[in-house]
Amino acid sequence: MTRYTADELIAAIEDLTRPRLTHYVEMRMVSPVISDHGETYREVDRARVQLLCSLTEDYGLRDDALHMVMTVLDEMHGMRGEMQALMAALAEEPDETRERVTLRIRQRRGH
Repeated sequence: MTRYTADELIAAIEDLTRPRLTHYVEMRMVSPVISDHGETYREVDRARVQLLCSLTEDYGLRDDALHMVMTVLDEMHGMRGEMQALMAALAEEPDETRERVTLRIRQRRGH
């Protein structure tokens, strides 16, 4: 698993500066992992910080909008995990059960 120090993260992301990284951490939009070696960032943190920088630089989003966008993305990510778990559980059920559930879903969605 790749870990980045703050300096490595700043070097890897074009629009990232130390003050900006500190700001994202203070806003709790990204959380470093605290270890015996100090603060490090995971690959997922790198992707998240890259997105935050892009939203800030490319779209001019301010803190309140950034917070809202990241909250929605986090919720969608959580729902995606729940849906994957549900689909995996459903796949283990007998054909009759899967067909019945599929029919019920279509009825509820109006199809």
